[in-house]
Amino acid sequence: MSSSSNVDSSSSDSDNPNPIGLVEDYAIRQDWGAERSNEFELWAEIPGQWGGQRLWAVYHDDTCFLQINCYLNLKITSRHSQKAGQLITMMNERVWLGHFEIWSEEQIPVFRIVVPLRNTELREEQLEDIMSSIQEETDRFFPALQWVIWGGKTPEEAIAAAIIDTEGEA
Repeated sequence: MSSSSNVDSSSSDSDNPNPIGLVEDYAIRQDWGAERSNEFELWAEIPGQWGGQRLWAVYHDDTCFLQINCYLNLKITSRHSQKAGQLITMMNERVWLGHFEIWSEEQIPVFRIVVPLRNTELREEQLEDIMSSIQEETDRFFPALQWVIWGGKTPEEAIAAAIIDTEGEA
């Protein structure tokens, strides 16, 4: 393996350029704190309506999948894990792009999008749509998760409140 910084040779197919540079450029333009772990991974701090969130983008060179995870700044206690799981199922029924899950190691909610890029290149417009979806969905459902975890609400009450709040904004 070459240690050259121009790493098109690391890709098994020249039609599949590494999209992490595009994600990094986007993060810089948004004035998000971003740092690469390596040529295939990027961490960024992104603002949200309810506080900061941690974004992790990783490009899987072998499968040509770009995975973007947004970790919400909430800890799900074991006491609330079943209700949080039920709420996440309801939230996912209302999401067009991506999905929520509970990251098992840290017990935190994550919004995740995986983009297949075999024989294609990620375009700026696609990345803008992905990032917009991440911010919109995490902002929309963060309060619902808080209501279940800290407010003692049922998943049904929390999802109803999240939907009303979304429809009521101008």
